[in-house]
Amino acid sequence: MTSRERVFALLDGKKPDRTPNFNILMAFSARQNGHTYREYASDYRVLCECDLKCCETFSIDLLSAISDPMREAEGFGARVVLPEDDVPYSPVALVDDIYAAADVLKTYDPYNGRRTEDRLRAVEYFRRNGGGYAVGGWVEGAFAECCDLRGINDFLADAACEEPEAIHAMLRIANEQAIRFAVEQVKAGADIVGIGDAATSLISPDMYREFAFPYQKALIDAIHAAGGRTKLHICGNTTNVLPQMIETGTDIVDLDWMVDLARAKQLVGARGTILCGNYDPVAVLLQGTPERVRQSVLACRAAVPDGYISSAGCEVPRDTPPENLLAVAETLRSTDA
Repeated sequence: MTSRERVFALLDGKKPDRTPNFNILMAFSARQNGHTYREYASDYRVLCECDLKCCETFSIDLLSAISDPMREAEGFGARVVLPEDDVPYSPVALVDDIYAAADVLKTYDPYNGRRTEDRLRAVEYFRRNGGGYAVGGWVEGAFAECCDLRGINDFLADAACEEPEAIHAMLRIANEQAIRFAVEQVKAGADIVGIGDAATSLISPDMYREFAFPYQKALIDAIHAAGGRTKLHICGNTTNVLPQMIETGTDIVDLDWMVDLARAKQLVGARGTILCGNYDPVAVLLQGTPERVRQSVLACRAAVPDGYISSAGCEVPRDTPPENLLAVAETLRSTDA
């Protein structure tokens, strides 16, 4: 099977020739191919060529047009700094008053945003040149996007203390933009759109139900309606909100290393949601040995015998020894029937 055939076999409920490998590369990919993170995050040609080489070398099955969470924020008007070898960030919150968010934030055509357009060009490039690979796009979930625009500490405080309607007003704008961006990525050729909503691991299940779930579900429904599949990625310990993550209807749920895979499989039940994860990216990939990587990959797969994608719990660290990532590929090749 090609990588794309392998991924779609799994998505369609069939048995692939081996477990797909969805490790998220980014900083590792840039360094492995002799580029700075700034180049990787600002020029789709650099990102695409780096990732194409890494997917071939390390047997990754998804070409992902992802580099950082600040692309949509920059399109909204936030000042974003691109360090030479670190993740882009916004030094000053664009929205300094939650009650003024609707006046400050205006949705926009993703092709008119410098780095949102760059991501769309990456998806197009992958579709043209990606051969037998599945193509992945990426958007920020509404809650995470509001944290990007307001500042995470201030937005979490707002969600806990301010009038709910003010929070929802900002979330609605962020989600409208996320839907617009995601649908354009599907049109550009993305098979799967990843949804990063990292900050929602920091809120209670009740707050998740009010401020995260409805927006995630609406975004997922819109991507499905456009013909794409979805992968919901929330960094951190999502044990308490995992039932709601599954309930969104996403095709794939990413699980960070703190979450019990076997318990997640029980929660999925007969629903068919695919689980992706979740060996420790630092203790196993960065600091471990190839043998420890092999044992961790096998343990994760044993916890989820079917409906499973292999990956670290989050991004592959920049300085991961290449032999450890090669050990993932070799383990999947040599032990899958």
